[in-house]
Amino acid sequence: MSDQTLIKPKDPKTAIKSKVKFIIDEEKQVIVHCSIPCSPGDGVRIWRTTYLITDEKIKIPLIYWEGITLAPNWTPLYHKGSHQFTLIFGGLPKSCKSFSLVEEIVQAGGFLVRGIKRNGVDVYRVTV
Repeated sequence: MSDQTLIKPKDPKTAIKSKVKFIIDEEKQVIVHCSIPCSPGDGVRIWRTTYLITDEKIKIPLIYWEGITLAPNWTPLYHKGSHQFTLIFGGLPKSCKSFSLVEEIVQAGGFLVRGIKRNGVDVYRVTV
């Protein structure tokens, strides 16, 4: 017979709820679907220094991009109309009611969309 102490396991429902809450709290992301007017011969790119900035001046970093290249590379555009791309950022604080999409770069022409009203799903469509 072993002298190990038996430990009663936690209630599985409580453990699962705790794990789900942790995942939801830790995995929050904001998805911004962007559209930009374009013509053949244009190019577009995004800088790593692109943020969501809350009204409280909290910067939420860019964590993923799709349909656009990261500077210094350019995504060449071959059509007239609009080009769509998607940016994914870390989660916004619960207190955030609105925010801006800001590309902080040392040259003219950075993306800027002010006053984006927060919604319940944190998925947005903007024109830059």
